[in-house]
Amino acid sequence: MYKDIDDLGITYTPTETKFRVWAPGRKNIEVLLYEDWEGEKKEVFKMDKMQDGVHQCTIKGDLNGKYYTYLVETLYEVTDPYSVASSLDSKRSAIVDLEQTNPDGWAVHKIPPRIWKCEEIIYELHVKDFTYHPSSGVKDGGKYLGLCEEGTSYNGLSTGLDHLKELGITCVHLMPVYDFLTVEEDKKCFHCNYNYNWGYDPVLYNVPEGSYATVPEDPKNRIFELKTLIMKLHEAGIKVIMDVVYNHTYLTEDSNFNILCPNYYYRLNEDGSFSNGSGCGNELATEKPMVRKFILDSIKFWLKEYKIDGFRFDLMALIDKDTMREIVAYLKSIKRDIIIYGEPWAAGATVLPHDKMSARGIQDDLDIAVFNDDYRDAVRGDRDGYARGFSQGNMKHKIDVETGIIGGFYDFPHRTINYVNSHDNLILYDKMKKTFQFSPEEEIIMYNKFALSILFTSQGIPFIHAGNEFLRTKYMNDNSYCSSISVNQIDWSLKDRNVDFYNYVKDLIEIRKTHKEFTMVNPAEIRRKIKFLDMGLQSNLIVYTINRKITCESLLVIHNGNDSESTIQISNLMSHLKYWYNIEPEGITLTEIFNNDGIVQHRQDLADLSEIYIERFSTYIYEITVDGDGYCII
Repeated sequence: MYKDIDDLGITYTPTETKFRVWAPGRKNIEVLLYEDWEGEKKEVFKMDKMQDGVHQCTIKGDLNGKYYTYLVETLYEVTDPYSVASSLDSKRSAIVDLEQTNPDGWAVHKIPPRIWKCEEIIYELHVKDFTYHPSSGVKDGGKYLGLCEEGTSYNGLSTGLDHLKELGITCVHLMPVYDFLTVEEDKKCFHCNYNYNWGYDPVLYNVPEGSYATVPEDPKNRIFELKTLIMKLHEAGIKVIMDVVYNHTYLTEDSNFNILCPNYYYRLNEDGSFSNGSGCGNELATEKPMVRKFILDSIKFWLKEYKIDGFRFDLMALIDKDTMREIVAYLKSIKRDIIIYGEPWAAGATVLPHDKMSARGIQDDLDIAVFNDDYRDAVRGDRDGYARGFSQGNMKHKIDVETGIIGGFYDFPHRTINYVNSHDNLILYDKMKKTFQFSPEEEIIMYNKFALSILFTSQGIPFIHAGNEFLRTKYMNDNSYCSSISVNQIDWSLKDRNVDFYNYVKDLIEIRKTHKEFTMVNPAEIRRKIKFLDMGLQSNLIVYTINRKITCESLLVIHNGNDSESTIQISNLMSHLKYWYNIEPEGITLTEIFNNDGIVQHRQDLADLSEIYIERFSTYIYEITVDGDGYCII
């Protein structure tokens, strides 16, 4: 029956506005209509209760620009869960004509073309972090419009949007931009150091966050500016992925959901307390029909109204499988190349049965991607401690890294999000500093380079956090979700200080984009084309080739995780190459295309070499070309 309940929230026209809210257990709900967001003067309109539990009324006249709340049983005044606009700090829902929130050209602006599976390069950023620091050179620093600005720089190096275009990423993952509660939206609070949060504390799911707007007190402004940002990213050829948190809300007992329909929207323990698998005090009961409907309606709204290109689901395991199945089916029916991924875990114990959770395995069922924390830990070691991964010389992770290189943790590489850090836990630079506390800076840089080189040459979808590309630090803060902006802001002088490192990462992205061997999607093809050299159990050295069957060429990739220079004997390499080619060294050319300096071009005949030297903790990539007298075995 819930699917027949439609048009919840408001339906605005210039002549009337219809209000509909679902609250089956409530007898009396009224619409309180306000002229402004903080005044007390209001009109009261009685809502009629329908058989399906919906309370509704229609108010004549043009209400564009007015505000409203629901008064429940004359006791509780709450916002509308289906709000599409709001006042400062989510105090009142707002009525707006959404057509008036569209930037010029919005309806016809060009969406970036389809990205084939595994060709995504995802860049996660927080709107305020990205341009708040004065070094960004951005006029509207820390705002939606700040991220739109072009032509900004620090010491001659691009910042902000121009930086994203220059780096070569294909997708921006926006950390929460829906309306969250713990940041004061008033402009006078924007520069208060304490007034900061990542935004995983939802309050109004269908309203843009106001603190990122230049005029947050105007409900239309935040919508207009977020759409402007999305359009600007699209025009730059960058797809927009929205971080969504449908697993919990910030408020619980006094949330608008719970006031309207007590003990329905949240999972409860046997004793009546709230289940807390989110670690935030509650879990949305996504398996219940009207909760599922709300999530689906919200997803549909963002997709259609804001032209979002993809969704990242926070603590996705707390969303039941049937709900995720409906979400994915809907999204793929509307947008074939939609990008969908999530965290296949919860933050704590939940009453949702394990077989109902959207945990590991859901990616194969629904053909979506999930964060691969096994890959992360194999490459970098533990999240916040001193333990080392392969990139820091720990040989016990070698096999796991090889598994990740072939996209082999999951059945298909396009179902794995490979990463070495996200917004959570120690950022990569700080992790390396903690692990190697007494090492000089050039060695910390070496470890960072090595970890990222493994990431960008692995099958699957690479994901980096903003600032990884120029050694961003969070000053050893491993959970900066509500720390100050001074901890979280991106200091663009780091790009100047670490420009060689930045160019190295940019070259890694270019190598990945130009050599499609790193973006294969068929597991059988990967198994057929990638072959590892046996370097012995005592060597923390990964060497493999990727065959180009048609052209009789291969890529040779070497990851040296040893704390010393390593060598590859040409005789061993030739024994390996006999798997692919029927030829002697005289017929093979070896061209070094990538090393610690980034992209290079150094061509040699294999017959002129006795061994290949690889520096410690570094990655080298070669093209192997067979002359016309050779032929492919397979």
